[in-house]
Amino acid sequence: MEYKFYQVDVFTSTPLGGNPLAVFVEADGLDTETLQKVAREMNLSETTFVLSASDADFEVRIFTPEKELPFAGHPTIGTAHILRQIGKIPDEQNLIRLKMKVGVIPVHVEANGERLFMDHPQPEFGPILDSVADAAHALGLPSSAIDTRWPCQVVSTGFPALFVPLTTLDSARNIKVNIGKLEEVLEALGTDMVYVFTLETVHSGFPLHSRAFAPGIGIPEDPATGSASGAMGAYAAEYDVIAKEKLRDIKIEQGYEMGRPSSIYVEVEQAGGEIKSIRVGGESVTVVEGQLKLQT
Repeated sequence: MEYKFYQVDVFTSTPLGGNPLAVFVEADGLDTETLQKVAREMNLSETTFVLSASDADFEVRIFTPEKELPFAGHPTIGTAHILRQIGKIPDEQNLIRLKMKVGVIPVHVEANGERLFMDHPQPEFGPILDSVADAAHALGLPSSAIDTRWPCQVVSTGFPALFVPLTTLDSARNIKVNIGKLEEVLEALGTDMVYVFTLETVHSGFPLHSRAFAPGIGIPEDPATGSASGAMGAYAAEYDVIAKEKLRDIKIEQGYEMGRPSSIYVEVEQAGGEIKSIRVGGESVTVVEGQLKLQT
């Protein structure tokens, strides 16, 4: 059997930037073990598999090289991009409903079809890592690199990550992950990813610079992390990292240290001091079209 797939660079309009994603557009009939093996073969941070669904436009399953994820950002945006491009979603349809393990995620088509935005689940604030030294050790940094104005805390809008604020852009650039220590810290907190951010940025139009690491699930570093960007918006709102009047227009730069610059748009809407909605979006560009041959 041959299975059609596309590779798309997400959160960029420039080929070979952003976060690459493999999308298998007709995966009905493939079992979970096979899906995991295919994701390992593709060896990208995530691979998605599109299946038919009765309660959404499509069901989408997301795999890293090591495990299935309940939700992830760039796979959602990239998969919707491909479904529109190949005609499985009509051009005139401006709302796409994709069924994930966390539920049905709405994806909105905006900017004349050039930009897609996904709605995120409501944020959940998890445990705080009290030891700044442990966070620094896991990242191969001195304790002075951690910005103690804000907590090191697990936050989720569908996929939990440990958020670690850094003092400078140089601190972000100088990270050398101590995999053993990082996995020890993350396991104790019940999460797979650490997401670091700083208010010092490469480009003045971006208020946040970020990096994300999840080596335990086959992602040594992620070039653009949509799911964590939504949680970053929630964190920024909760702790006043960004002025309230700017929360509806946040741009996050990521992937620069990997040579894959990415631009992620985040919109946080509040009312009465409470978060009412979080949206994350960006552009995508298709770079590969191919066939995977499997013996069945």
